[in-house]
Amino acid sequence: MEIDDIIISQLLQPTTGRETISRFSQTSFEPQFSIDQMDDTIAEFQEDPMVMEAFSKGSNLSEYARQIAQDLKQVEDANVLEYVKNCDAALDLNRQIEECGLMLDQMDKLLRGYQVHLGKVNEEIGTIQNQSWLLSVQMKNRVATEKFLGSLLDGILVSPNLIRKICEGEINEFFIQHLYELNSKLDYFEQNKNKKILAYKQVAPELERLTLKAVEKIREFLLKLIDSLKTPNTNIAMTQQTVLLKYKELFWFLMDKYPDVGLELHANYIAIASNYFAVSFEKYLKSVSRFQAVIGDKLDLIGIEENAKRGLFTGRFQKDKTNIFTLGDRLKVLTSGDPGLILFQVGDDKNQKMAYEAIFKSITRLLLDNASSEYIFNCEFFGNSNAPRLMETTLAAFNGVFDLTFKLLQTSFKQYADISYDAVGILLCIRLNAQNLRVMQRRRIPCLDNFLNMINIVLWPRYQAIIDMHIDSLKKAVVSKLFPTKDTHPHYIVRRYAEFCASILKLNVGYNDAHVVNSLTRLRTEVEVLMGKMAAEIPVRKLGLSFWISNIDLVLSILSEHTESAFDPEKQHFEQLLESKTSDFVNEELQIHIGKMMQFVTKAEQADVGQFDGVLFESIATDFNLKWRQTLSQLNDTVTQTFPNFQNGARVLHACLAQYVLFYKRFIALWEKKFGTKQQKVQPTGMQSVLVEVKKFRSTF
Repeated sequence: MEIDDIIISQLLQPTTGRETISRFSQTSFEPQFSIDQMDDTIAEFQEDPMVMEAFSKGSNLSEYARQIAQDLKQVEDANVLEYVKNCDAALDLNRQIEECGLMLDQMDKLLRGYQVHLGKVNEEIGTIQNQSWLLSVQMKNRVATEKFLGSLLDGILVSPNLIRKICEGEINEFFIQHLYELNSKLDYFEQNKNKKILAYKQVAPELERLTLKAVEKIREFLLKLIDSLKTPNTNIAMTQQTVLLKYKELFWFLMDKYPDVGLELHANYIAIASNYFAVSFEKYLKSVSRFQAVIGDKLDLIGIEENAKRGLFTGRFQKDKTNIFTLGDRLKVLTSGDPGLILFQVGDDKNQKMAYEAIFKSITRLLLDNASSEYIFNCEFFGNSNAPRLMETTLAAFNGVFDLTFKLLQTSFKQYADISYDAVGILLCIRLNAQNLRVMQRRRIPCLDNFLNMINIVLWPRYQAIIDMHIDSLKKAVVSKLFPTKDTHPHYIVRRYAEFCASILKLNVGYNDAHVVNSLTRLRTEVEVLMGKMAAEIPVRKLGLSFWISNIDLVLSILSEHTESAFDPEKQHFEQLLESKTSDFVNEELQIHIGKMMQFVTKAEQADVGQFDGVLFESIATDFNLKWRQTLSQLNDTVTQTFPNFQNGARVLHACLAQYVLFYKRFIALWEKKFGTKQQKVQPTGMQSVLVEVKKFRSTF
């Protein structure tokens, strides 16, 4: 019988209440405590919540104890019954626990077996790793050996096909590929020449002979190509781009392996190309020179009288000359986007004549295009070689090609400059040269910088020399020959100066060259000196002043056609001069008509009006009242006849009328200050009447 069954059967045996109470009394109320302990226990029970509750309700403790015993019995029975109900589940759980224990024992044995097996596997893996590392080292050694042997074979093995192609093959793109292969073998020998390998000594002589054969073939081939440039009517730029550049690697090979041969070819090319460009430009210069128009000579200076040009040997050239002082359509050579290249056939067919600056533009633009093409070719064909004996820079090689051409053009430009008296044309060439510099800067090609600067060195001194000639011609001018008529009309010398000044200032727009402005200032000073001499030849000072005014107005009218700021200083100078001369003319003219009034007003304003006799006031007023309308009419007629230019005459007349009114107004102010409101025998004409009459003359302009 299971022990659990025994316990349950004893728990389930029936008992009476008396037996229970007897047991309770036997176990619970045996005197086990002392009196003191009992007191402590009672005190402790009194603090118990249940006891305090029983006391608070006034319950009988005996009854309360029995009730508690019954409750305990009920709870005990309920627990026993609950245990009996769950007995099967507990037994089943116990059985499962035992089975799990058996399974865990089996798993423990199995895992211990796995542990032993994994230990053996680990030992095997270590062995395999050692073997793998050994195989890896062996593989690396074999790969390194294979690589070394492969490069060695590639470097020293000269195949029969390579020998046949180099020795017998035609030079073309495939030949260049085989040449690359040969060059790689030569480089390999050069890099490993210090290694003691027997194969090197055996192969090196054969490789050297093959190289010599390649050099011989390349030299002959390139010499033929370069010599083809000597053929008449050859377009060297086209040959360079379509033929020579295809074989630039051949030249690089020569310079790398046999620089002496490369330098020979390079020198040969420079000689042929130099002669080609020199001959071509010489031919072009001769052709375009036929189109050059005669612009001016030593008689075309500002201060030279017109009759000096009508000599026996100079008159026949006049029909070919344009105005040497006026810019006109010549400015188009600067502003036009057309390169301006002159074609021989077109020029001959149209029998064209053109100013030298157009020819200069055509020559220099042709030079720019050819020089740019040649410089780029030199960079691509010769410049990529690393040979130390080649010319130091591509620029030096370019200069070698164009040296003869530069000297030819320099001589041509200098010959023109030395005999030219056309300052406008020279300055146009200088500005074209500045444009050429900017073109080359945009192309980022520096090969022509020195040559273009040399052109400036040739042209600028000549320009300054021509300006000095103009100034000297003004200084040496004979007034009696220049101004025989002694009239007040604008003089042709002044017109020349005005047109020349406007042309030079127009060409200085955007450049603001100080020496150009300074030269014009010197020229202007001499023109004004000469104008003063010619004005002094006129016996009447008023007419001399009208000569000044007419000529200054001419200068301003020509300068006013231009709105650029470069003209402002010259305009301001002549406007101030015109204002000064106009003021002098007005004073001279008014002295004729109201001179007595002007002198009186000037003196009276500087002194006390009371000092002057009233009779003098009345005399001046009477004279004015009698003549003022006639005076206005005479002023109008005189100014109109003196200044044939309508606008200029109107401006001077307005100045005369304004000054006339101003003096009369000042006289009226002195009259009122002298007499106040007192009535006099003579009363001056009212100011309003004078203004109404003046407006009649002003309105006609």
